[in-house]
Amino acid sequence: MKNEMINNRLLISGLISAILAALIFCLAAGSALAEADRPESGTLIRESDMAGRCQLDIINNASDDLVAYLCTMREETVRTAVFIRGGDAFNLTGGEDGSYYLYFQQGESWNASRESFEVNARSSRMREPLLFQTISTADRIQYS
Repeated sequence: MKNEMINNRLLISGLISAILAALIFCLAAGSALAEADRPESGTLIRESDMAGRCQLDIINNASDDLVAYLCTMREETVRTAVFIRGGDAFNLTGGEDGSYYLYFQQGESWNASRESFEVNARSSRMREPLLFQTISTADRIQYS
């Protein structure tokens, strides 16, 4: 009887260990899949047709990822959208002269098919519009 109880305890202990190992494996696999679906900084979410020479440095000081949307001020059409990981930065090039709004979506777990974050999603916009301008002088061309 005593041996049977010991065997049952060992069996239960082994089952619990196997279940915990399977659970840890599933959690690790899910985390790895989520990371694999996470775009790199600089991934264009909306392709750009801009061919200007102005540039914009976008710095994401937050821990959450973001997508920055550069939109024309008049029509508010998206000219380009770029993914930037938390704590990373990106230099957006090709900006054409004009006034633009810069919108942001921030969060975790980017869903590419929906073009939105699934966890802690929030949106914002810079208060002031951005002005991209090409200035020609006698000795150089300056881009803002």
